[in-house]
Amino acid sequence: MEQEAKLLLFKRLDECLKSHTRNMFLSNAQPDMKDIYELQQLAELHYHLKVSHPFTPAEVEVLLSFKDPLNVARWCWEENTHAHSFPICELLQTIGADKRFEKEPPESREQNKRQELIALLGQNLYAYQEKMQGWSRAELIDKCEEIAATMAAYKFMAEDYHPTEEEIDYLLRYDNPLELLCSYWPECSLYGEDVIETLMDDISTPPEERREQPASLRERLQQAAHEVKDRPAPDKPDRGGEAR
Repeated sequence: MEQEAKLLLFKRLDECLKSHTRNMFLSNAQPDMKDIYELQQLAELHYHLKVSHPFTPAEVEVLLSFKDPLNVARWCWEENTHAHSFPICELLQTIGADKRFEKEPPESREQNKRQELIALLGQNLYAYQEKMQGWSRAELIDKCEEIAATMAAYKFMAEDYHPTEEEIDYLLRYDNPLELLCSYWPECSLYGEDVIETLMDDISTPPEERREQPASLRERLQQAAHEVKDRPAPDKPDRGGEAR
């Protein structure tokens, strides 16, 4: 999860450096030396952040909250008086970053998080498919319900469902959120929305209440699924035996 967030920050840093480069030439066809040196400083800081800086999770999170994390990091760098470290969170407070720099709109942050989640689910699915290639025919048959649940969960999250920020944040706490979703996925006809709702209800239930429940969440879902599956089909209307 931390690695995924760091990769997202690195992507944002790349976009910011490209944007500063484009803006320099758009605003001035023949930039002066001051502009060139400033761009060089940004490029050097960009390289340091991606190659050398030992990011903490807090630093990644707070930089992602700004619209231009590279520019914010540059001001931190200018104010840094530490000889052998670059404590970004401390420097952000020193320069009053929250009041000075534009924040990423909440909609954009949520969209970025959703893209991060979908990318992680895709990696989980790829790893699962790689594992499947080593299974025998008998194992594939034995695991057919698990395979179907895995594919259904991925398709639902990637194509059909728009999770809330709370749901995204919770799922991104896991290295393999697809496996978590599949453990909640019923064996037959409950909808994906029911799975997500039950998952979020389960994590919000106090542990002591959870222990008092007579069956696990998965057991309850499977029982409900079996009840639907075992329900007799309605009688067909009597058409008097006449052929159409």
